[in-house]
Amino acid sequence: MNTKRFINFRYIFYPFLAFLFGIIVARGLYQGKVEILVITILLLLSLGTFLILRKRYKILIILFCLFFIGNGFYYIGEARYYNKDYTGQVLVVGRVSDDFEESDYYYQVLLKDASINGEKTRNIKVSFSKNGLQLKVGDIVSFESEVEAVKLFSLNSFNSTYYRSNTGYTTDTVNLKNVVISEGHVNLDEKIRLSVKEKLYDNLSEENASVAYAVLFGDKSGISYEVKESYRNSGIIHILTVSGLHVSFLVALIWGLLKLLRVNKYANFAITTTIIIFYSALCGFTPSVLRAGIMGIILMLAGLLQKRYDSLNAMGVAGFIILLVNPLSAFDVGFLMSMACVCGIILLYPLFNNLFKKFMPKFVRQYIAVSLSAQITILPFLALFSSYINLLSFIVNLFVVPLFSIIYPWLFFSAILSIIMPFMSFLLVPVGWGFSAIYYIAYIFSYTILQVPLKPFYFSVMVFFFLLVYLCSQFFMCKPINKFLCASAIIFCLSCSFGFTSIGSNMKTGLVYLNYYNKEAIILKNSNGQTMLIGDNYLVSRYMDNFNLNNIDIYLSLDDISSFNTFDLSEYKIKHFLSTNGEITDNFVICNPNTNITVGDYDIVFVENDNKVIGANISFDGYQIFVANSEVLNYNDIALFDNDYFNPDIFIVAEDYYLAENYNGISISTVKNDITSFNFLDYGNFSLSFNNESFVFRGLD
Repeated sequence: MNTKRFINFRYIFYPFLAFLFGIIVARGLYQGKVEILVITILLLLSLGTFLILRKRYKILIILFCLFFIGNGFYYIGEARYYNKDYTGQVLVVGRVSDDFEESDYYYQVLLKDASINGEKTRNIKVSFSKNGLQLKVGDIVSFESEVEAVKLFSLNSFNSTYYRSNTGYTTDTVNLKNVVISEGHVNLDEKIRLSVKEKLYDNLSEENASVAYAVLFGDKSGISYEVKESYRNSGIIHILTVSGLHVSFLVALIWGLLKLLRVNKYANFAITTTIIIFYSALCGFTPSVLRAGIMGIILMLAGLLQKRYDSLNAMGVAGFIILLVNPLSAFDVGFLMSMACVCGIILLYPLFNNLFKKFMPKFVRQYIAVSLSAQITILPFLALFSSYINLLSFIVNLFVVPLFSIIYPWLFFSAILSIIMPFMSFLLVPVGWGFSAIYYIAYIFSYTILQVPLKPFYFSVMVFFFLLVYLCSQFFMCKPINKFLCASAIIFCLSCSFGFTSIGSNMKTGLVYLNYYNKEAIILKNSNGQTMLIGDNYLVSRYMDNFNLNNIDIYLSLDDISSFNTFDLSEYKIKHFLSTNGEITDNFVICNPNTNITVGDYDIVFVENDNKVIGANISFDGYQIFVANSEVLNYNDIALFDNDYFNPDIFIVAEDYYLAENYNGISISTVKNDITSFNFLDYGNFSLSFNNESFVFRGLD
């Protein structure tokens, strides 16, 4: 029997990884996605072979069982989050929560304790136009509107925000004049957050108050774009998200203070645990806060019982608890980043610390080692946002983290004192000085040229990336030459993954239909690689990143277009803008209605009827596509589509009761009469590839 261990096994952490991986791959695995299928089979075969050769049958059974249990929990989580579809106008009733944003003309609120047509349901996100009327937290609102059920997965991305906030529906903008408003109530946690928010804004500048509120409760909605970008580009955005850094400061502070006051160790544990749980509730029990809180409680419990604390197993316990309650948190980027950050520190910190030991002071090398370890392992998640990594971020953190370790405890206790004793709220003023100093540091470093742009990692690349991190750690125990060979093999697989996924993901000739909460976008591509975009939403840039589109050649607008619109679309590097009206610029083409115009290899006709543009007829590669301007279509326009001249291969309509029976999607025909329909509600986002006078459908969600 072999006695030498290659793997430093943890009987909680490794089963948790198998469970987590089982949840993550379940969706793609049973939809037959080749990349996920190949990687899953490869990993399971490699793991099974290794454990069988090592005669670790018990471990093999545990890991494989938890992998398949994880598959099942994905479907449990999906079924648990099911939202019923409603058609037409419905009666919505709900209480205005403190997830509440106000602008000059609108309120953006989350309704809790909500119901639709008298049926209790999840929270509902609503935008109200003010029209001179006022709305406040706690009000009960009642109104009629159309609602759209939240789809958690769009273009393979997961809507973490709506899942965390338990949001099930969104509505169109609702006029407050059409809303019945009555007195309601404010919950205890909301009262505390609102009270703290009021004290912060009374004693700090608006910018510093919004940052302080985000630091305390994780709500970044009030922070300006400029401040967020400075924090993000300098590599310190993590201090705005309540996570392990905040909770560790909080645990150390409370535990240490009570210990200093000679409080009994059992009472100390009970009080600190209660505060952690209550604080997690104030933060909405977000996965990253729960992970840090549970690990903090386990750390204190280990000290109380005089047991050795194992950080990996503690993380496994936290992960199991979170995923058993909310399985789809496995797709939450905040949760994954929190886990990856801690793993990175545990796995890589000793390596970097030993590397820097010979030529750096202890204080400096520890901070740099921690920062590097964390930054490396969160790279794949930063890349999901097409973000940048600042090569000087470890230096920024060297200044910011020690400063933040003073500001945060001061902020926490002064906020509590200002609620209990309002006359003590002046203690919040120094917090503003601290955050001003942090902002200036972030601002200085955010404009360095030492920033590397990141593109989203493919799933297989992420898997091999984390395997490489693991192989470099002390948990993979073998001779240096063997470790080097294994790492080289993983790097080879990593390179192959980059190559194969890039080859297989180029957009084919045809069209792509993207819908993001009632905002549609259609991307066309012809055989010469020229692309056209009609409409725009959040998913367009994500699609371009995932499918190797570097730019859009033509943007077609069915409405007026201005320099403001073109600025919003600047990230797509558009060469030509087409519309019937708008400001004249160098790359703007004004098109006369009902007149053919050729741009590139596209022939376009803006179809006008009854003095309104009802759509655009686009011809390329022998196909004719009509994109309807559904907002202006009415019953009188039906006759236009009955003549022989208008007979497109593809008809795209968003929503029209006369032409498409309240239908959202695409009708296609290969023989001009046999119509096949695809709609977003049934199929989600999808693509249609053109292939020898036939259409190949592919779901993208």
